[in-house]
Amino acid sequence: MGMGEFRQGWRVVLAAGLGSGLGISGLLTYNSGLFVEGLGKDIGLSRTAYGAAFFGATVSLAAAMPVVGRLVDRFGARAVAAGGAAALALGFLLLSAVHSIAAYFAAMVALGLFAAPSAPVPFTRAVVAGFERSRGLALGLTQVGIGLAAALVPPLVGTEIARHGWRNGFVVLAGLAALGLLPALFGLPGRPTIAAGRDREDGAGFAALRRSRPFLIQLAAFTAMALAFAGMLTHFVPMLREGGLQIERAAALAGLIGMSVIVTRIVVGWLADRIEPAWLGAASCVVCALGCVALALGGTALAPAGALALGAAMGAEADLIGILTARNFPIAAYSRAYALQYAAFTVAAGISPLWIGYLADRAGGYQAPLLCVGAGLLVPAMLFAAVPRGCRSSNGSRQKNSC
Repeated sequence: MGMGEFRQGWRVVLAAGLGSGLGISGLLTYNSGLFVEGLGKDIGLSRTAYGAAFFGATVSLAAAMPVVGRLVDRFGARAVAAGGAAALALGFLLLSAVHSIAAYFAAMVALGLFAAPSAPVPFTRAVVAGFERSRGLALGLTQVGIGLAAALVPPLVGTEIARHGWRNGFVVLAGLAALGLLPALFGLPGRPTIAAGRDREDGAGFAALRRSRPFLIQLAAFTAMALAFAGMLTHFVPMLREGGLQIERAAALAGLIGMSVIVTRIVVGWLADRIEPAWLGAASCVVCALGCVALALGGTALAPAGALALGAAMGAEADLIGILTARNFPIAAYSRAYALQYAAFTVAAGISPLWIGYLADRAGGYQAPLLCVGAGLLVPAMLFAAVPRGCRSSNGSRQKNSC
């Protein structure tokens, strides 16, 4: 089904996948935990301060998202994504040169603000424009790039840090981010042709859309999910290090999260073209909750199971933001609707490491945060179950049972 779309659009999917993986979503979240120990020794960074800096980066990223959505609609995916890749590379170089907690915090905030165009917004918009019948699978394959980055980059960066220090680790990330210029410039479409009157009409339509009940429920589901579990991604390596694992082993287990993300994104994308995508969101919450409880009770012996569960949740959530947005709302409003949800997701994902780090500091370990994560994931599971069904068909036409 829809193989003709892949014959025509495979280059865009490939470029979008590579660009997403080499963007801020693929390179920052899954690797930042590798730097905590070195930053703690050299500049006195605590777990709480690390969480606060990561939160600052995600808040600035979220603040930039609405602007990114408008820029994509106006200038096209290619120019926006290329600018984001260049800014991300410069941001990692800036982080490699910090000598104080204040400088680290400022660099993280600047990274989130100026590298926001390297987030998935321009890449998924390019894919949505070229696919209808197989849109879920195409978006899933696009997100595989982030999974590949999550699987392959942490072991590489962890080895570099172990051998040459954390500053060299940031330089490696800068080089990888710079490679993101290639798929952006040579694989994504250029500036769209949209009449000014149509642009104003779409803007008015989005203003009504973002106040609608279906959009608010969907927004709440993704926000609650990120708030509950996303912080464990950045605390995963520090947690394993406290459990006695060497950094190379901890980094390898972090790479297992990426492998889980890869498989989940393909499976969820394929299934979303066949069954109700919101059900997949609820199921991923339950799986992640069980994995976190198992990790809390079993310790590092069950770290592989915890890594697989965290990867499954992240893979499903990243897929479903684009899939549910394209399925339930007008394609003309996709960039702005996706950007707003992604902004809320990133803010919640930024708060999550902060509360997990604070609770770990207070409790003297990660068992209590893991149990809280497991309980907290029940909320988004219920919200996904409440997302109205069949608001819009896969080709964008309004259904009779529209919400």
